[in-house]
Amino acid sequence: MDTPMGGTGPTGMTSSETTPQRSTGMGTCSQCGQPIGGNRGLEQVLGKLGISQEMIDNLRSQMQNVDVEEYLNTARDYLKNSSEKAKTFTKENPGKVAAGVAVLAVGAGLLISALNRD
Repeated sequence: MDTPMGGTGPTGMTSSETTPQRSTGMGTCSQCGQPIGGNRGLEQVLGKLGISQEMIDNLRSQMQNVDVEEYLNTARDYLKNSSEKAKTFTKENPGKVAAGVAVLAVGAGLLISALNRD
C-alpha cells in the first residue's frame, strides 16, 4: 500500500502529527549564557561512541542539579592555597627547587634526543 509523499496519510493525519517530535530544549544557560539544546552534532558523535540518548538525557538532568559556581570557587581556593604553599617552599628551599629544575631540564633534553633518534 503506497502512502502519499505529502498531505495527509491513510489516517487523515500528516506525518508531523503522527511522528513524535523531540523537544529541542532551546533556551540559555543561567550560568554561562550558552544556548541549551541544539547540540545535535555532539549528540551524533556520542551516539557513534555508544552513548545512548537516554544516557545523555540522564547526564543532562544530573548536571542541572550541580552548583558549578561552588565547584569553581573550591578549585580557585585550592589553586590559591597551593600556589602560596609553593611560594613558601621555594623561599625556604631554593637549593631543592634549583636541583629539581635542573633534573627536569636534563630529563626533557634526554627525552627530546631520544625522540629525535627515531
